[in-house]
Amino acid sequence: MTCAHCGHPVTEEAYLYCSECGEPLEGQAGEAVDATDGTEDYGEGNSSEEYAGDGAYEWDAPPPPSAFEQMSEGLAKVLVPVRDVAGQVGDAIEGVLDDPRLRSRLPGESLTMLGLGLVMLALLLSLVPFVAGIGRIGSSVMLLAGVLVALNEWRGVNPPGALPPSLENLPEETQHPGISQAYAALVCTHALLMMGFGLVSILWLLAAIVLGFDQGRRFFAFTEEDELEAGPFRQGMESWVVVGASVCTFSLLLAWVHSNKPGLGLSGAEQPLATFTQFTLVLLAAFALHRRGLSALHPIALVIMGVWLPLWFFLNMSVYTLGPWLFLLGLLMIDAVIVAHFLQLYRGNAPVEEAVPEEEPASDVDYQG
Repeated sequence: MTCAHCGHPVTEEAYLYCSECGEPLEGQAGEAVDATDGTEDYGEGNSSEEYAGDGAYEWDAPPPPSAFEQMSEGLAKVLVPVRDVAGQVGDAIEGVLDDPRLRSRLPGESLTMLGLGLVMLALLLSLVPFVAGIGRIGSSVMLLAGVLVALNEWRGVNPPGALPPSLENLPEETQHPGISQAYAALVCTHALLMMGFGLVSILWLLAAIVLGFDQGRRFFAFTEEDELEAGPFRQGMESWVVVGASVCTFSLLLAWVHSNKPGLGLSGAEQPLATFTQFTLVLLAAFALHRRGLSALHPIALVIMGVWLPLWFFLNMSVYTLGPWLFLLGLLMIDAVIVAHFLQLYRGNAPVEEAVPEEEPASDVDYQG
C-alpha cells in the first residue's frame, strides 16, 4: 500500500496518515482494512449483536449477606431502643454529677475523689461482723489501689508541689491514667457482684456510677489514634461482645450450685475467682464500646481473656442449674467475636502479592521505525 500524495510505502498499522508527508490517506482506509484479509479480527467474540440483546451489560451479582451479617443487622435494630434509654439515663446522671453546686463542694472539684470516698465508706461498713463485704483480700486491694488513685488524682487537680516530695516523685509507671480507669472497672465489678438492696450494695453502686462516669469520659475521649484505628469491622460485630458480657453478668446472679431448697443455691458471684471473671467481662464490654474496639487491647491480653472465660466456666459449671447455661450462651458470643477479630487481623497482615505489570503494546511509531 502506498500514499496517493507522495507515493511513500505505508504499513498496514498506520493507514490513517502518511508517515512521510503527514497527509491523510483519504479513500484508502477501507483498502488497509481489506489488506488484512480477515487475519486480524479485533472484535472477534465481542460483536455488536452480543450487546444488542437487551441493551444492558451483564455483571456478577454481589454475594448475599452472610447469616452473621443478617444477625448483626437484626441486633442493631433491637438495640436502638436500648441505646435511647441508656442515653436518657446518661444525660440525667450527667446533669446531676456536673452540677456546679456539687462540684464546688468536692476536693479539687473532682468526681473521682467523691467515688473514692464512697468506696472507702463501703469498705469501712464491711468491717461490721453481720455486714457482707468483699473479703479481706479484696478490701486490702481496693484500699491500697484507692490510695494510689487518690494521689494521682490530687496531683492532677492541683499545681506541682501540692504533695510531699516523697509522694510527688513516685515512678512514672504509678502515674499512668490507665490505673484509675482500671480501678473504676474494678469498682463496677464489685458493684455488679454485690447487686442488692443493702446499704453496702447501694454504696458500691453509687461509687461505680460516679467513678464510671468520670473515668469513662477520659477512657472514651476521642484521639487521633482512635481515628486511625477505627474500622467498619467493630461497628457490626463487637456489639455482640457487649450483649454477651451482659448475658454472662446476669447469669452470675443466678444459682450455679444445685440445692434441694429453692433459693439457697450458691450464685455464680459466689464461685471461686468470680471477681476476676466479672472484671474480664467489664473490660471486654468497655473496649468493645471504644472507638478502636478490641484493637485497643494487646493481642496477648485478649487471648488471656478469651481463654480464661471458658476455663472458669468448665471448672464451675453445673448442668442442673440455669446460670451456667445462660453463661455459656454469652460466652459463645464473646469467643466467636474474638476469633473473628484475630482472623481479620491475620487477613489484614497477610502479604499481598505484587502484580506483574503487563507489557504495553508497541505504538505506531515503533512499527514505523
